[in-house]
Amino acid sequence: MRLLSARIRDYRLHRDLTLDFDPHFTVIAGANQSGKSTLAEALHRALFLPAKTGGEVHKGMRSDPFRTEPEVELDFEAGGERWQLSKRFAATRGSVSLRDSGGRSLQGDEAEEKLAALIGTAAVDRTTAAARQLKDRWGHLWVWQGSASGNPLALSAQAYDHDRLVERLQAGSDLSVTSELDLAVLEDIQHRWSAIHTAGGANRQPQVRKGSPLQLARAASHQAQRDLEAIEALIARQREDEQAFQQASDILAQLGQALPLERQQRLALQERLARSGELEAQLTIQQPLLDEVIKNLAALVQDRDQLRQEGQRSEALTAAQAPALARLQELREQQPALESGLQQLEAQLQGQLQANTQATGEARAIEARLQRLRLRQEQQRIRGQLELLEQLRGQFRQRSAELEALPEIDAAGVEHLRRLEASVQAARVRCESLSAGIEVIRAGQPLRLDGEALEIGGSRLLSQPAVLQVGTDVELRLLPGGGTSTVDASQALERARQALARDLEALKLPSLEAAAQAERRRSEVLAERQRLVEQARAQGDDARLRQRLAAIAQELQVLPPPQEADDLDETELADGERLQSRLASLEEALREARARRDQAQAAQQAQQSQLQKASQALEAQRRAVQALEQELREQQNQLLEARTRCDALLQRHGSEEQLHQAIALLEQRQGQLQTALSALRTELEALDPAGLRAEDQRLALRITELEQQERQVTEARIRAEERLQGDGQTDLQAEREQKQAELESHMQEQQRLEQEAGMLTLLRRLLEEEQNAMSSQYTAPMLSRIGRYLAHVFPQPPEVHLAYDARGGFQGLQWRRGDEAAFRFEDLSTGAREQFAAALRVSMAEVLAEAYDGSLPVLFDDAFANSDPERQRGVHRMLQQAAGQGLQVILLSCDADRCQEIDGARQIRLGA
Repeated sequence: MRLLSARIRDYRLHRDLTLDFDPHFTVIAGANQSGKSTLAEALHRALFLPAKTGGEVHKGMRSDPFRTEPEVELDFEAGGERWQLSKRFAATRGSVSLRDSGGRSLQGDEAEEKLAALIGTAAVDRTTAAARQLKDRWGHLWVWQGSASGNPLALSAQAYDHDRLVERLQAGSDLSVTSELDLAVLEDIQHRWSAIHTAGGANRQPQVRKGSPLQLARAASHQAQRDLEAIEALIARQREDEQAFQQASDILAQLGQALPLERQQRLALQERLARSGELEAQLTIQQPLLDEVIKNLAALVQDRDQLRQEGQRSEALTAAQAPALARLQELREQQPALESGLQQLEAQLQGQLQANTQATGEARAIEARLQRLRLRQEQQRIRGQLELLEQLRGQFRQRSAELEALPEIDAAGVEHLRRLEASVQAARVRCESLSAGIEVIRAGQPLRLDGEALEIGGSRLLSQPAVLQVGTDVELRLLPGGGTSTVDASQALERARQALARDLEALKLPSLEAAAQAERRRSEVLAERQRLVEQARAQGDDARLRQRLAAIAQELQVLPPPQEADDLDETELADGERLQSRLASLEEALREARARRDQAQAAQQAQQSQLQKASQALEAQRRAVQALEQELREQQNQLLEARTRCDALLQRHGSEEQLHQAIALLEQRQGQLQTALSALRTELEALDPAGLRAEDQRLALRITELEQQERQVTEARIRAEERLQGDGQTDLQAEREQKQAELESHMQEQQRLEQEAGMLTLLRRLLEEEQNAMSSQYTAPMLSRIGRYLAHVFPQPPEVHLAYDARGGFQGLQWRRGDEAAFRFEDLSTGAREQFAAALRVSMAEVLAEAYDGSLPVLFDDAFANSDPERQRGVHRMLQQAAGQGLQVILLSCDADRCQEIDGARQIRLGA
């Protein structure tokens, strides 16, 4: 099978891509994200994905923003014919057609089935498992990006076409694995073994087949064993029922003695609980009486203590008022003198404020005059810049007009014209060197050249064939330059002249010298125009200058009107010395005015400081007076409050003597109640009510448990008695002997069948081992091919080991270099695995190609990213040899420069 061409439309980023494949080696190069992997996927899905597949697989193929459905057209050779495949992936609306070289066309499922037959692999199912199944189609031939370092033999047998590979290796080894008799015996043993066992798999052992004689014998033996165990269980349960009946009778006798004793103990306990309840009731009555007496006594004691405290407080407050009244009088006498001094300082401060205001106004006036003069100076400067800018623009327009009138030619254009003129001179020299000359020295007959008469002494230069007539009987053909070379030289001269004339005419110039002069003048004008641009840029932006000019005008309007001495005209502003003199005088006046203002401000601050201190002293005097007045008011209020509380207490109790008597009576009553309560508590503690209640609960629970146990034991004895009466109707021992005999019969049959199955398994294993020993001989062609391919990558090719097992297939892939230990494929570096796997893949493809008309496509998608440059060149040589063996190699790579080194490969660039 061989791919010829492909067209991919609306498949993700590929809108419309057409490719023609080389029959042997095609390199498709492009940068990352240029669609190489998408191309590989599109080709693969055209071969193996049904057109009506939907779901996530279909969504992943569509382009954004899903303008139309993806389509793939593929031309290929298979089965000795040329086929054209067209698939449109549109879920349930998808379509497929397959056309052969004779024009016959298949559609739909019929086309899918024919395609599967041609490529020897069925398409994936149109289910959610389609994406997973796609990786198993041609997994050994289609090397996806990122999977190049994987072992293709680790794929499923279907993924790398195991059966066809073994078939081709057997056919190529010229060995017969088994004779016809061996095959018949093996087939019979396999048939008999399969009737008993399931096939098993890579991860599970063969099992006894359901419904086989061995399985039925095992089931019968198992059922007989269970029946025997059931009879023995009935016999054991009968013995247990007898023991349960006797045990229940013994327990009931014991309970009949224990229950009366427990009930008598609880009656005695309940009498003591009743006495403790009476004592607790008396305590409940007496305790509130004691609490009330204690409460009343505490209230009377508190009133007595409060009466003493308020009396002492009244005496202390009366004694403390006299010093405060004296201090208040002294402060009131000092206050008028402080108020008079503060008024004098305020009058002095007012005068300082007026002087400061006057000095500040003078300084601000001078600042405004100075600012106006500076603004007008800046205004005059900006106007000058704007006038200069306008002059520069005028000169720039003049140079631009001159530039437009000149031809658009630069130094390169002049050089081009010079080369054309040199071509004309060279063609003229060549034409003259190839031309022939004829000169008439003497003539006895008339001479004519191309019908034109030649006179004696005349000459002609011939650049093309001409006919010379001598008289009427002789004609000579003159061939200057040896044939057509003269004509070619003339034509070359004419073409050179026309090219020079055409370019000069396009520039509207008469000659090369005029072009050189125009180019020099154009360069001068361009340089002068650039100089004008730089001068204009140095003056500043026109809009920003005009904006600043407008801002200056607004600032001048805000300033006070100018004085007569400051109102200078434009001429005076232009006089630099006079303007600087005026500015210097105003700056000096401003410094003097600011000094006077600073002096006035300093005096004002000093006066304000004195005024603040005097104001603070007066305020402190007033606060002290207020504080003493407040203190006296608070003391007076406290004294009134203490006397009021004493009067209220005496009014409540009559007198202090009566209060003492009431306290003594309550103390006596408290002692009596405390004595009675102490006696009650002593008797109650001796009874221990909590212990009595706990013991009562324990006895009640114990009695309940005994009564419940009595009921349960009685019921258990009744059930055991009923079962014993029922079991006595059947002879369990006789039935047990019958089941024992049946079990022995089934076990004998099972043993016979087990021995037969073991014998078949042993024979099958021995035959498979013999097969494996013979099959190892046809792995040699595969190993030789792998070694031959690896020789292109490694100077000393490693020794490759590969085992074959009739059940497990190809396995144990290893290599060994020199005297080193053998390495499993999985233990090699990533780059080595890429190179080893590539050699294995092309070797497998070379063997399988014999079943596909001698050729198979092998695609590598960025498969050697972990190989260094030198090893990549070796891999390229390996792939070239594979192509030479009839394989069709398709290499997708992002390294276009390195792939360019591959000789004989068709180079295709994506994204160019």
